Amino acid sequence: MSSKKTSLILALCLLAASSSIPSLAVENNELASTVLKPAKYVAGDKTKIEDLITSQLGNPLFATGYGISIRDIYDGSIVFESNAQNSMLPASLTKLYSAASTAITLDPDARFMTKVKYLDNNVYLVGGADPQLGTESNPTQADLADLAKETAQKLKDFNVFEVNVFVDDSILGPLQRPADWEENYFRSSEIHLISALNLDDPKAPGQAPVDPSITTGQTFALYLIKNDIKVNGLVFRKTAPEGAFDLSTQYSKSVSQIIEDTLMISNNQDAEIIARVASLVSQNDPSTNASTELGISSVDNVVTDASGLSRSNKISPTDFSKLIYKSIKNPEVTIENRGETSKFMVKPALAITPDPWSVFTGLPTGYGLGTMKKRFDENGSAGRGVVRAKTGSLNRVITLAGTITTKDQVFLSFAVLVNRVEQPENVREAIDNLLNKLAECNCAITK
Repeated sequence: MSSKKTSLILALCLLAASSSIPSLAVENNELASTVLKPAKYVAGDKTKIEDLITSQLGNPLFATGYGISIRDIYDGSIVFESNAQNSMLPASLTKLYSAASTAITLDPDARFMTKVKYLDNNVYLVGGADPQLGTESNPTQADLADLAKETAQKLKDFNVFEVNVFVDDSILGPLQRPADWEENYFRSSEIHLISALNLDDPKAPGQAPVDPSITTGQTFALYLIKNDIKVNGLVFRKTAPEGAFDLSTQYSKSVSQIIEDTLMISNNQDAEIIARVASLVSQNDPSTNASTELGISSVDNVVTDASGLSRSNKISPTDFSKLIYKSIKNPEVTIENRGETSKFMVKPALAITPDPWSVFTGLPTGYGLGTMKKRFDENGSAGRGVVRAKTGSLNRVITLAGTITTKDQVFLSFAVLVNRVEQPENVREAIDNLLNKLAECNCAITK
């Protein structure tokens, strides 16, 4: 039978069959179900908080250059600031901007789609910018092995046992790299060129792949071979033609879960990808520009990447405390999207208005989760369970931003940025000690 006839028959049969799309109901997310707002907001006493924080800032470890902003979530008012208007190196706190721009742009229950298309014995692996496309079986994570297995079975059903494999990562355009990323970043598999076909493979070699899309395609081809489909030649990049039809699809976690995961473990690659999707949808331009369109940025702020690896980023502490406050208060979303998501995302039947709530629920808890697991680990630490924060660390930079609840239920957002650090571990400890004192404080306004 000719390849064109095979393609036509296969297309008709696949179109007739109903596609299996997982339920798009709100997912049971462990973090979202356990990180809760205090039952009652209580206004804080500015004088008490100022006196407490001022006494802690006398520590010479902060003298190299710090900025701090503390905001009362009761009404959003600033209760204490020092050097807070200065734009400083934020390190991974930049991910808060990336997460927020994604959260106010995309439906929180939408999912990324990774597809396989087919035409004339050519198989196209089409990337949908799923940052967590994996190689291990996981019911909440798209799996490249499962995608290949389903593809192979459908090919066999229609007597196709030999194909050419191409990758289509065109949704985000050419592979991207922020201009000032250092070469040593690429000596780890944690970061590589930004692609719509990222493979989240825990068994990947330490060195970043030269071309992540081709690497993903090669892995997919190997899975096809394991499922008794012959793959001709090498894997190349080629946009799927208009006439190609869907063979199989894998769906990512929800957008809100990916945001939470990104913040909890401070995943650089995921932050870079979701920020570009947000820019693609809001501005029809797959860059990181959406991260600067949050309506809170100071004049001097600069955001040049989405993960915080760039040393050109400059963001003020006051903007971070305001961003976290807004993520809890769920401000009205005003972004007018100019991009289209239907080619690479699936939305629930009943759309949910985007909001930045997942920025708050993604903050890991002190001595509990993610990058905060080893913070506040001393016995009797007052910050345990009441500090939820995003960490940041670069050479000579230590930062922390999140929320804290005082002993008498004053709920605060905070940001502490220290630059030109000479003793990083001691500076981390000094920041934690400051927050422990705040957690122990009876700082509510007394009547």
